Amino acid sequence: MKREVQVDKKSYQVEYEKTAGGISVAVNGRCYQVDASALSGGFYSFLVNNRSYDAFVSREKESFAVVVAGRTMEVDFYDPRSRQPAEESKRSAGISRQVIRAPMAGRIVRFQVGPGELVQDGQGLIVLEAMKMENELKSQGIGQVREILVTENEVVVPGQQLMVIE
Repeated sequence: MKREVQVDKKSYQVEYEKTAGGISVAVNGRCYQVDASALSGGFYSFLVNNRSYDAFVSREKESFAVVVAGRTMEVDFYDPRSRQPAEESKRSAGISRQVIRAPMAGRIVRFQVGPGELVQDGQGLIVLEAMKMENELKSQGIGQVREILVTENEVVVPGQQLMVIE
């Protein structure tokens, strides 16, 4: 099956088919052998060309938020057989939203921005402590902080919404 997939607003042409060993996937012509297992509560385990990845996936209106190795990505699927335009055309009209999610369980140490502040791509937003390490969660684009959904010292779980940027 062929699909256009957008990851953080960048388009990829993806073809995939089920095989005896899992799923054969071609991304922009580059081939991967994938074995995927759905765990519980939105958690998945992937084996891609013999390398293991854990992911948390949640549905966001018309797209998905995918957390892999501490990085949150927005993923949209476009089926060329449908008659609806791709999400990219909606975004180019100015519709954009980032939901910052906890990539792992931990405690909110501090916020580096507040409601109403403008943020740049790559700017630090939140410091999350996990296993005695401080992790800085960064913006994946530009926008304005619309909502902070947690408080300092709050314990969060993987995938929990922390902040909304539009």
